[in-house]
Amino acid sequence: MIRNRQIVLFTGILVLFASCNDFYENEKFQRPDWLAGKLYTQIKEQSDLSTFARCIELTGYDTIINASGSYTVFAPDNEAFALYFQSNPDYQSVEEIPMEELARIVKYHIVQNPWSREQLKSLDVYGWIDTLDINNDEPRGYKRETLLRDKDQKYGVKYDENKIFCIVDTSETNWHRRQTTDSRKYAPIFYQEYLDIYDLGSDDFEFYFNRPFENSNDIYYLGGRLRQEDIFAENGFIYIIDRLIEPLKNAFQILSTEAGNYSYSDFLDLINKFPQFTYNQDKTFDQPGAELGYEVDSLFDITYPALAFDICNEKTQPPSGTFGLPSNVTIRYHHGLIAPTNEALDEFASEYLAGGYQWSGLEGAPYHIKRMIVNTYMSTNAIYPTDFKQGFYNGELDIVRLDEETIVQKQYGSNCTFIGVNKAIVPRAFKSVSGPIYLTKGYSIAMFAIEHAELLSALKKEDKNYLLFIESDANCRDDSSLLNSYDSRTGDMQFSAFSGKGASTKEKKLTTNDIRILLLNHIGTAIPKGLANKEFIPNLAGNFLIVNNQTGEVSGTAQTMIGYNGEIPVTVFPTQISTNADNGITYEISNWFSFSAATLYVRLSSSFIDFHSLLINAGLGNQQEERYTFLSENENYTVFIPNDSVLSTLPDSLKKDPNFLRMHFVQGDMIFTDGNKVPGYYETTRIDEKSTTYTTIYTKVYIEPGIDLINIPDKTGGVYLTIPESDITNQIAGRNLGDGTEAFANILSNAVIHVIDKVLLFEELDTE
Repeated sequence: MIRNRQIVLFTGILVLFASCNDFYENEKFQRPDWLAGKLYTQIKEQSDLSTFARCIELTGYDTIINASGSYTVFAPDNEAFALYFQSNPDYQSVEEIPMEELARIVKYHIVQNPWSREQLKSLDVYGWIDTLDINNDEPRGYKRETLLRDKDQKYGVKYDENKIFCIVDTSETNWHRRQTTDSRKYAPIFYQEYLDIYDLGSDDFEFYFNRPFENSNDIYYLGGRLRQEDIFAENGFIYIIDRLIEPLKNAFQILSTEAGNYSYSDFLDLINKFPQFTYNQDKTFDQPGAELGYEVDSLFDITYPALAFDICNEKTQPPSGTFGLPSNVTIRYHHGLIAPTNEALDEFASEYLAGGYQWSGLEGAPYHIKRMIVNTYMSTNAIYPTDFKQGFYNGELDIVRLDEETIVQKQYGSNCTFIGVNKAIVPRAFKSVSGPIYLTKGYSIAMFAIEHAELLSALKKEDKNYLLFIESDANCRDDSSLLNSYDSRTGDMQFSAFSGKGASTKEKKLTTNDIRILLLNHIGTAIPKGLANKEFIPNLAGNFLIVNNQTGEVSGTAQTMIGYNGEIPVTVFPTQISTNADNGITYEISNWFSFSAATLYVRLSSSFIDFHSLLINAGLGNQQEERYTFLSENENYTVFIPNDSVLSTLPDSLKKDPNFLRMHFVQGDMIFTDGNKVPGYYETTRIDEKSTTYTTIYTKVYIEPGIDLINIPDKTGGVYLTIPESDITNQIAGRNLGDGTEAFANILSNAVIHVIDKVLLFEELDTE
């Protein structure tokens, strides 16, 4: 029975085999003559690709690209190999190239998936571009993923003298971390449409690839120009290029390699103080043998969250604040890195960080200064010669303009463009009014406060004329107005202010907003001209700094007191500490300024009772809500208040005329007697006769702000009224924006009052 079954089975196999032969012999199912062979077959048929074909054979990729999968091969012709051997005299043939290096070259010339010539120019992170989609109508996706993937890299790690976990040479430690390589390497493809998107030209391409971008219809695989004809294969495309492309290095690999006489090892050591290692369990247990219980290395993802980009990773990231993108945007984004040589970095550290009152060199500088220095050389975007003069944003969001004469090395990397320089780039923070604070140990409390409040970006702005006042560490400790401590549990910096003495001492924990209010109040937005007796300088908090040019005293809008919530008044005479800031002047003060201001309603109702009564009787005020109904909290005002003796002689017709009273309020400007406003027509709150039912027009009056006075002309051009600087002018009113829990009152100054000895009559003034 069993034997009969075997005979039946054998007979069935013979029948099946015979039918299969019939299938393959049937002309209907034979391979068409016109169907192109697979990739390696097609490459073998090109006589000028014989050298590259040999490379494919030696590395075993002939069996890969001719078996399964779809690829695009950028094949260097024989002349490209001849150029390569000229540049690499150690090799005379491909057989002499070490197998590992040869495999890297082959894999870097093979791109995943088949890409037609048109498709090479039609991609972005969202997929194929669509001319009708304004969010996806430009081919910004210029990179493609190759078959080359670096091995997982092992790094030495340790805690440095500041307890910072950093990367060091493997010979310096027995503690290691192995990185899981995040991706295969990507290669850029350049074409005219891409250059046009970013306003790049042939010179930008030539800078990195040492050849001009010859024609607008050309396509380049890095520095290799594609021939016009394409070679179609059954499983992809072949493009013949005229250069052999050596695999691009990422930023870490470039910095780790000495180029001629130049080394960037010191800068790399600085970068290596900022890695973050995250254990990757999935990739750790995906390693061969792990599932069988064999011991394998733990694998980690390495990022640099404090820096502009991750130098070790092949994948690139979009700039911060960019939303709505897919997880992998590497085909669009490329970063930029400039690196100072060891000599340039040493020269920079000696000049800016090594003095006796400074940080004793680069190693002694605080963590955030080291971070600032590194980010000064980084950019989230690629850097080209076009950017050198017009400027580009670095990782500190400063605009950098690069001197080409300082460039000693340049190359296109796999995750960034790279430029080596022999002269350091000075961070903006060191050249601006923040310079003395960041470069001198004696102002470290203020420096940490600026960092905590995230105000450095404001302080280092170009084209500003700041007036910055700051207390030294010694003064802060002496008056206990601003003290800091480090919370080892959270890693946060904490700030406090202390009031009272001895047993009655009280601590006030300062919030980030408290510190921000304090600092903003001490940043004036203009430099005093020194002409008027007093100048009123706006600050970034919405208040005013009052500069007495006769005595040299500076104050806020209230009397300065010693210490936090102090009761002893003091006069402050600042001392200049900046010497070469390019956006203002920095001064040291002995005590922080004080600020207060009653609202305009409170000020008038308490100090100018007669004028206030006229406003109420004319229907211009709401006593229950304590406000004047014709004024806005969101507007600035200059108020001219006739003194009581003048008001006592007013006829009843004027006392009851709202428009007469509104003539004394200028809206939109605060005009002081310091001459810092220009003469012109200023809008009052008086409703002009030209107003209609649908449009309200306000009367404008001509005012001439001068030095220590304000003139108001009459209709004939003569002087109607002169308001000299005195104790009864320049009285500031404002409003409190806080809820009362703030350590420092959040005051917004929005009105200035001048007492005058004459009423303002519309029919007698120069109005518009």
